[in-house]
Amino acid sequence: MFELPFETSFQIPFKESNMPNNEDIRKNIIDATRRLIMQKPSITIREIADACYVNVAAVNYYFGSKDRLLAIVLEEIIGEIQGVVTTRLAQVAPDAPIEATFEMMIDLIYSYAMSNIGVLAYLIMNVENRDSTSRQFIEAFFNDSDFKKIIFVKLREVTGLEDDDALTARYVLIFSCFVIPMLIQLIQDPVNGTRIADLENEAFKRQYIQQLVRMVR
Repeated sequence: MFELPFETSFQIPFKESNMPNNEDIRKNIIDATRRLIMQKPSITIREIADACYVNVAAVNYYFGSKDRLLAIVLEEIIGEIQGVVTTRLAQVAPDAPIEATFEMMIDLIYSYAMSNIGVLAYLIMNVENRDSTSRQFIEAFFNDSDFKKIIFVKLREVTGLEDDDALTARYVLIFSCFVIPMLIQLIQDPVNGTRIADLENEAFKRQYIQQLVRMVR
């Protein structure tokens, strides 16, 4: 019987599909939305879809509506900043100087806010979503959230205060110290959030923090 001098059978190697799964698509849409908002003060669902190379129906399928998508983007940003602050606070010793603790908190929050200024400008100042985003912001930072409880624990440690009203007053002051400068910058330049020059000056920022510490003691 004649046999061929080479192997006649062969297999086509299996190539695993590179098609993205649902979570990959959702993440891609969220990331693209954040990038778009950083570039312009108003975006459409069509622009979001085009940036993700999907159709409008796909965006609606995964998020229901543009408002819901924007709410998720804001929730993601809030979660990130809360995570950064709580992680750093956990590393602060109970006997750490109050000035150092406040300075760390202010620097973290202010720097993160400025790095996402385009997103915050759109989500906070855009009339179309103002009601829902304002509620999200209040619920995340001022209602009885886990984040607020963690901050109160650290405030008790560094100030020695136990009165809830006094702690709440200090908590509001701390937030005001970065929210007001940020809003001023958004009003001046809603797209880019041009930074207030004085707050970029280290000497002024130190003085700013020192004055804040005097108020919240």
